[in-house]
Order: sequence, then C-alpha cells, then structure tokens
Amino acid sequence: MAEKRTKVMDGFAVVRGLAQAKHDGTLPLPGSRKPAEDLSSHPPPAALPKDSPHIVKTIEPTKRTIRCFKCGYEFKLAGTTKAIYCAKCREKIDMGDYVIDRPWSEEIKTGGSVIIRPTGRLENVRIWAGNVILDGGMDENSSIECTQWLELGAQAKPHPRQLAMRNLRVAAGASMAFKYKLQVNHLELLGTLEADVEATGLVSIRDGGHLKGTVRGAHLQVEEGGGLSARVFIWPQGNPPAEDS
Repeated sequence: MAEKRTKVMDGFAVVRGLAQAKHDGTLPLPGSRKPAEDLSSHPPPAALPKDSPHIVKTIEPTKRTIRCFKCGYEFKLAGTTKAIYCAKCREKIDMGDYVIDRPWSEEIKTGGSVIIRPTGRLENVRIWAGNVILDGGMDENSSIECTQWLELGAQAKPHPRQLAMRNLRVAAGASMAFKYKLQVNHLELLGTLEADVEATGLVSIRDGGHLKGTVRGAHLQVEEGGGLSARVFIWPQGNPPAEDS
C-alpha cells in the first residue's frame, strides 16, 4: 500500500491560501475575557492577507525562528500550526496572526504576526511577535519585540529605544532616525532611514528608499531610484578584517 504523505506548507503559504477563501471571522487571544466597556479588552481580529502585503509578498522563509516567551530559547519552525510547544521548556506558544485597529493595552505574545493599523494605538503594553507591521501609534510606555521582521509604516513615529527586531523594513513614505547604532540582520528601505547601521545580512535600498549615515555589513544592494548618502564599509563575511599586530 502506498504511503500517504501530508503536504507541509509554511505559514506564509497558508496566509496566501486564505486570500482565496471567503473568510472574514475573528480569532480571540487565548484566555481573553468577555468584552467589557474598555475597547482594549476586545480581542484583536485575526489578520488577513490584505492586512500584511509586504510580509505576504516579500518575506517567505522556509523556516521561521521562534523564541519562547518563558525561557528565551530559540528554535526553527517549518510548516504552520495554531500553537506549538517550546522545544526546551514545553511552554505553549500561540502562533496566531492579529490586527489592532483601536487603542490597545493588553499584552500579546505570538509567534505569528501583529498588524497595528493607523487607527490602532499601543498604550502601556508590550508586544512580542514573529512579525509586526506598525502603521499606528504607541505611547512612551509601550514596546515591540520581533523575532523576525518589523515594518515601520508612514504614520509610525516610535522612539527607536522602544523597538527590538531581527530584521527591519522602512515602508514607502516613512522616515526614521536612529541616534544609536542599529544592529540588524537584514534591512530593507522603501522610505528614509538615518542611522549608523551594522547588518550581518543584506542591506537593500529600493526605488524611493534613502539611507543616510553609515552602513557596515556583508552585502549592499541599491536599486535604480534608491538613494545612499552614507559612509559604506562592506566586508564579504560581514565583519571587519582583523588588524595586523
């Protein structure tokens, strides 16, 4: 008898597949309480493909890096699931994708994606997620930590010290300035960034993007229409050569 094989799809392939279905429901956070008068107590709706165009179209890793929110252990995940367990401490990790479109003050921990729309605002809250698209606002007491990509939209004006990410994308129309060294793996610019950048992966300046300051790293790509007003130090291995003694 032939062995039955199950097709494994990564999370982004599944999100694209949802675009073909006529599904517009909501997915509450685990343990969320019943709606109260405070708008922030309503669980955010599940993200749909149209909410995260860049994540769906340009970020398609075969494996995702998942960080346990309890013990900090990082491991790779291939395929998709609503929840998984930490490979080290066995803590349950939510893998849902969520949209915030109003004032929000309840902590979110997910290995999936969180989209903060222009009408959304983080208030005295911390967001842990795999990917975050920030198009809304956040007060000085809020913070965002991403294990994969953080995308900053045109209306986002966070303080850089409130952000922690592995990879950074500055969307078209957005302008950000980092007054301290920005250390990332990959950097993609469709908007403007002024910073001292240190990247272990690819620094990509797209059409309409502009990088000002200093860039150090392994790979630099500037498309036609992109701007670069920076001191550039590129080493094949992403690290400066050792000095002769």
